[in-house]
Amino acid sequence: MVNACTFPPCSVSFNAQNESFRNGWTAGGGFETVLSGQWSVKVEYLFFDFGSVNVSGVVNHNTYSWTLDTDGSLVRAGINYQFGSWNGFK
Repeated sequence: MVNACTFPPCSVSFNAQNESFRNGWTAGGGFETVLSGQWSVKVEYLFFDFGSVNVSGVVNHNTYSWTLDTDGSLVRAGINYQFGSWNGFK
């Protein structure tokens, strides 16, 4: 690992962009249940993977290259209130 900062305080920034369309896949699931009356609670999980991309940058006249994975996990939780009346599925 190369440290681009040789004497603090210093800052290093990179400007990179990739405007290509990325294909990938996602999988997940969730659960929702009634708490009481018109209140419900839910939790959801989602994993996504859009492959990897190679980027490069110059620091102090040295060129560095990285491979960035574009995958991750997303967890959502929520409390819902249902306005009006709804009989749901029976």
